[in-house]
Amino acid sequence: MCLSQAGLKAFLLVLNVLFFLCGGIVMGIGIWAVADKIYISDVIGSSLFKSAAILMVICGVFLVLLSFLGCAGALAQKKIIVIVYVISLAIVFIVLMSAAIVAAVFQDDIESGMKEKMRRGIREQYGYNTAYVDENRDLTESWDLVQTRLTCCAVDDQGWGLYQQSRWFQQQFNEYDRKFVPPSCCIYEGRLDQYVNLFTCQAFAGGPPRFGGGGFNNALHYQGCYTAARDFISKQADIILGIGFSFCVFLIAGIVVGIMFIRKLSDEGSADFR
Repeated sequence: MCLSQAGLKAFLLVLNVLFFLCGGIVMGIGIWAVADKIYISDVIGSSLFKSAAILMVICGVFLVLLSFLGCAGALAQKKIIVIVYVISLAIVFIVLMSAAIVAAVFQDDIESGMKEKMRRGIREQYGYNTAYVDENRDLTESWDLVQTRLTCCAVDDQGWGLYQQSRWFQQQFNEYDRKFVPPSCCIYEGRLDQYVNLFTCQAFAGGPPRFGGGGFNNALHYQGCYTAARDFISKQADIILGIGFSFCVFLIAGIVVGIMFIRKLSDEGSADFR
């Protein structure tokens, strides 16, 4: 059944209220990912997650702005405004689909070269010359955030020995007071606002990390960051994919209703083309 102009107008207004809400959600998730989770990209050596998050922020802003444009076009019944609105929705649709595709590609290719990039970052850049090399300083801060927040150490499970191959370890000249892992590899008790046992974690003589065996070190993270980061990124990619494809359905609905509204305005001659 063909909808009347009033029905299409009401439908378009409802859709734009949904666009406003959806745009705010997309923008909020994107900002959260950029502001709080972007350190993951530095550690894994890929900017795809960062790119997808930035695209989500852009799409969210556009959806919020377009919701006002759509409401204005529907209320004023100005065909030129609705045309601009439909074209803009199509552009957002393309960009949002691109973000979803980027997330899908990243999810499929998540393990490709990821381990070696992470190992190379620890060996060559972590904690080395951070006062003069910005890239090394940023990578070090990112690794510390990953190890602290994801409660992991180095790359592989029980792989803390990687730090002994690093420039960070080699630049410790006092061999009697060497730290075998950084503090971020150590278990932190948030309720007490302190490490469980920083000395035991970094220099436990009876077991890891010094010998890679022996007694259990209850102050050290045994999980490797490769597994933790892979699981984290997979979950984030699923969120981006779900949001991207779900909102694309709403965008298609908005484009279709917008085109129908334009045709109805033309047929009934109720608006000027200007």
